Amino acid sequence: MNQKRLLFLLLILFLGVEAKPQTPQIDTVINLLKKEMPDTSRAFNMRKLATLLETVDTARARTAYREAIDFAKTKKLNFETAEAYSELSSFNQAQGKYQEAKLSGDSALLYLEKSDDERVSLRKAQIYGTLAGSYRFMNNFEKAVEYQIRQTELYEKVGNTGNIVKSYLNLAILFSELQNHEKQEEYARKGLAYARSMKSDRDIFLSYYIIAYGLSDADKYEEATKYVDSAKLYYEKGHDLDPDMAFGYHLVAGGVYSNVGRYEEAYDEFKIAYEFADANGLTFSKYQSLMQMGNIRRLQKRFAEAEKILLDASSAVEQTGELTQKSVLWEDLYKLYKDWGKYEKALNYHEMLKEVEDSISNKEIHEVTADLEKKYETEKKEGTIQLQKAEIRQRKTMNYLFGGGAGALAVILLLTYRTYHQKQRLQKQHIIELEKEQQLNAAQAVLKGEEQERARLAKDLHDGLSGMLSGIKYSLQDMKGNLIMTEENRQAFERSMDMLDSSIQEMRRVAHNMMPEALVRYGLDAALKDYIAEINKSGMVKVVYQSMGMEKREIEKSPAIAIYRIVQELLNNVIKHAQATEALVQLFNENGKLVVNVEDNGRGFDTKLSEEKGGMGWRNIRSRVELLNGKIDLQSSPQSGTAVNLEFNIT
Repeated sequence: MNQKRLLFLLLILFLGVEAKPQTPQIDTVINLLKKEMPDTSRAFNMRKLATLLETVDTARARTAYREAIDFAKTKKLNFETAEAYSELSSFNQAQGKYQEAKLSGDSALLYLEKSDDERVSLRKAQIYGTLAGSYRFMNNFEKAVEYQIRQTELYEKVGNTGNIVKSYLNLAILFSELQNHEKQEEYARKGLAYARSMKSDRDIFLSYYIIAYGLSDADKYEEATKYVDSAKLYYEKGHDLDPDMAFGYHLVAGGVYSNVGRYEEAYDEFKIAYEFADANGLTFSKYQSLMQMGNIRRLQKRFAEAEKILLDASSAVEQTGELTQKSVLWEDLYKLYKDWGKYEKALNYHEMLKEVEDSISNKEIHEVTADLEKKYETEKKEGTIQLQKAEIRQRKTMNYLFGGGAGALAVILLLTYRTYHQKQRLQKQHIIELEKEQQLNAAQAVLKGEEQERARLAKDLHDGLSGMLSGIKYSLQDMKGNLIMTEENRQAFERSMDMLDSSIQEMRRVAHNMMPEALVRYGLDAALKDYIAEINKSGMVKVVYQSMGMEKREIEKSPAIAIYRIVQELLNNVIKHAQATEALVQLFNENGKLVVNVEDNGRGFDTKLSEEKGGMGWRNIRSRVELLNGKIDLQSSPQSGTAVNLEFNIT
């Protein structure tokens, strides 16, 4: 298992388990429990005490959870028993005790089935997420995906929008680890779309860096770097990020930077991740961060530092007894001593690595054998049941034959009737499609004529009027050398020359905007870079431009011009109406599709009014998108900025 793989083993944890707070309230809760109170209140405070003890004394915390469970059971408080089991499951998972986390989670679900509390569905969804994480760390991906899908469906059913994005992103992570990058991208994009629809900066941040994680897992490190940078824009807004979210971002950023050779930046990110894990008592996350830091120092050939860090991680891994992580760490130490030239130690860790890998293989063989035996017994039972069902069906067949004749005739008549009406619907649909095609052809002709006229005017301005004005300027300069002028006349002459220079410059700017030379010569990506550079130079608004996967993507001139005009119009709206200070423009090629995103932090607007009363600018944008058979997703509201997502199927 390589360094990249190590990075992604823990991400399911930070999206599935809530970090527990550190607080000085332990004595207060202990004193409170000495007083008389209703049973439900006592059960709640016993759980609260266990939670508070997690980051202080794990042994006491475990005892407190057991006492809370026993009390709730004794008082027949089913929902409170389930909650105690659920929180114990999360605690076990954070401690790397995945089998115990699974058992606690199963017990929680059992007691929830007995409860009629209105909060049952929400608690079930939370437990499904914890179980998904536990199965993931036990390498049972089938169960992990099953429980993660259950969580997503339940959150959608109860309308818990605050957690749906995380659930989608967990699915993306699982499919990425299964090397199913198509599904990974599908769920990550769903998460991003949901986050944008809710206008949640925090969830947009999460979605960006999970997409970065997926790209990195697919060895697309340069693209991943750009998504990390996009995530950073939202991370730096400081929207009270949970420690686990911040931790995950630093871990992903560190992994991406290390794979593009930016080792010192990677080490800094992993160090921050370690500090988050240490502060929040996340054992698994802590030693994962240490292993990453050690590997970075090894790659930098700072072997003594690497040794100290990896040996610190070793003591933590030994306590968990987790075979997969031992395998990873022994391989890291083997590589360290081999690169360092300490071959005796390298050989020792290589032998330890083989031993633990053999143990993992034997364990997997045993689990597969047990699973096959279980399936065989199930199939035998199902075979007997199917045989009995076949005999019953045979006895009923003759009865059905006599009654079936009339039914068959009725079915034939019904199918004939439906076929006739289906043909009518298809014919109407064909007519509608032809009308739409005619409208698109007409719009295309108008836009093509418009661009041709723009190109002609740009050429006339540049080659004709520009040449004439330049000629006048040079003639006036020659005249100046042959004339004797007063100081007042000389100043007037200089002002006139300055005005002439400004006119030439403005004329060239207008000609360039009408038909950018970079667009014709070098394509859409280069033209947008130039255009945005000009905007940034003017100081009207700060625009960040990012392009991904465009290096080998050639776009025909006609659609390239249309997309350029769309972005130009969108940025004009930002400058004129949005009162924004920053904007983000992204152009990237994904699975044969061209995607354009334009976002700003301006005052926003009501999108319904835009659709009903939109000005000429928005009508031009929509007509160009329709012309290219593209899709447009507009997200905005007053005082919340604007995000426009465009998608084109351009070959």
